[in-house]
Amino acid sequence: MIIWISQIKGWLRVVFPKRYKRSPSPDEINWELLEKRLNYKIRERSIFTEALRHRSHPSCSAPENLTSNERLEFLGDSIVNFYIADFLFRQYPDEPEGTLTKMRAILVSRDFMAKVGKKLEIGEFLALGEGEERTGGRKKRSIISNSVEALTGAIYLDGGYNFAGKFIERTILVDFENTLKYEGINYKGDLLERMQKIHKPMPKFVTKRAVGPDHKKEYTVAVQVGEKTLGVGKGKSKKRAEQLASKNALDSIEKEQEKPKRKYNRKNSYHHHPRGSNGDK
Repeated sequence: MIIWISQIKGWLRVVFPKRYKRSPSPDEINWELLEKRLNYKIRERSIFTEALRHRSHPSCSAPENLTSNERLEFLGDSIVNFYIADFLFRQYPDEPEGTLTKMRAILVSRDFMAKVGKKLEIGEFLALGEGEERTGGRKKRSIISNSVEALTGAIYLDGGYNFAGKFIERTILVDFENTLKYEGINYKGDLLERMQKIHKPMPKFVTKRAVGPDHKKEYTVAVQVGEKTLGVGKGKSKKRAEQLASKNALDSIEKEQEKPKRKYNRKNSYHHHPRGSNGDK
């Protein structure tokens, strides 16, 4: 009975196959709509056809063996990382290398790049294999984020670095301050980790002030170890104030660690005498 039901199900799948959205061919891509989404006038369509072709698409296998978007993804990833590094370097002249690295990591992360791609609705233009179509490949974060990088590479090849940079500014950096704020660098977590690493007591977060009406309060929070204040921060929420206080505390710890551990004076300084000098005995 079970075998018979299984055979019937198999027969039904052959007669009434489940329909999945078929990937568009280059001739079927709505180029006008794509240009509108990218806010860019495409010159060489073949580059963008490649940028939208996932490796699962049948044309990437024999006999056609067309190139998938992975090479353009590699190129676009490098351009995005460089452009954002340069942007942050100029935007935050007083921030240390570690902070800039964390900021860049947020802006180029897979999660955030996927959000950018979904906002542009890139998924509907992708050329995917049936397996990816079946498993929702048009909405997969990895595929969407990689496609944004590939399209950046395509714009660079088609129009040059300035056009690629403008695309990055319009899409990834359009609201970078809020992105960094809400995607978040966890200064508080970094501080606790640093204190543990250097074998120091865990700090306490003390609310010093809360000024203003309930809907518009400003909090002042201090990070303290015993009686010593490591950093102070102000923000429109306790959480934000704690984050800024933690950042200031990390800065003060780094400055403290950069100081020389011992100051030498004439009495305790060590004078090295090279061999053969009057210092030899």
